[in-house]
Amino acid sequence: MTSFADRLQSSFEKTNSALIAGCDPVLDKLPKFLLVDAEKRAATDDAFIEHALSRFTELFLAAVTGRVAAIKPNIAFFEQYGLPGLAVFKRFCDQIRASEIPLIIDAKRGDIGSTAAAYSAAFLGGVAVRGKRSVAFEGDALTINPFLGFDTLEPFLTDCERYGKGLFVLLQTSNPGAKDIQGLHSGGRTVSEHIAHWLNANAARLQGECGWSGLGAVVGASYPDEARRLRALLPTTFFLMPGFGAQGAGADDAVAGFGSRNGSRGGALVNVSRGLLEGSADSDSSLVDLITANTTKFNATLSAALKH
Repeated sequence: MTSFADRLQSSFEKTNSALIAGCDPVLDKLPKFLLVDAEKRAATDDAFIEHALSRFTELFLAAVTGRVAAIKPNIAFFEQYGLPGLAVFKRFCDQIRASEIPLIIDAKRGDIGSTAAAYSAAFLGGVAVRGKRSVAFEGDALTINPFLGFDTLEPFLTDCERYGKGLFVLLQTSNPGAKDIQGLHSGGRTVSEHIAHWLNANAARLQGECGWSGLGAVVGASYPDEARRLRALLPTTFFLMPGFGAQGAGADDAVAGFGSRNGSRGGALVNVSRGLLEGSADSDSSLVDLITANTTKFNATLSAALKH
């Protein structure tokens, strides 16, 4: 079984891209032509939601395929539309995996005991249904929340070991209030540094042949100094770095957490979501062209920053 770390590294090399395409759809912000078409075809609100989101995700996938290292849909943006949104989310996840693009599901799950195991089953490990393994929303990796304690991460980590999956543990997030808790000091370390030491101690459990570990960390591009400090504590950990573009971090900030292996920089991927939709589109083809152009722009910006 190929490890998640090796699949992610292979995609990074194949696409020559350090970009994760985040997908966070909001109906009112989708191009108007999609909403007009959905209105014509839909007899109910549920049908309208499903048609608009389905068409958008299909075009999004067509635009980024071969141009990004991974895709990261945030389940909350589908979940807010109820069952029709979740139906589209599941279909979108299946389409991404069928395209053999690493799929990172952004769900930030975290709970205790059997509840943590159930969350892990939903996205990674699965449950037995009529004698077969069934995973409701199967991804290649999942974002998770460690703030209920390290024991709560074990069900997720066990499923990752068993099924070749990966995790991205919240470590230093990109929001303005991140340091309210993550920056608190205890025993001479910040909370983030305590989590980093646990991650480093367990990194080998999801280590790939590429040398990077699929026991990854979410490290915001908004805090480049912290990213460098955390990289020193986590020499083999894959970083998922949000905050680039619309959230204010520049390209040099975004690459601050990259590591070095075999003479080249790597071990991190930068997420862009809203920035991929900057501009206007009035047809299927123009929306694909818009997302493609923005993806190309962000790739070029990150590539230049990595050469500094």
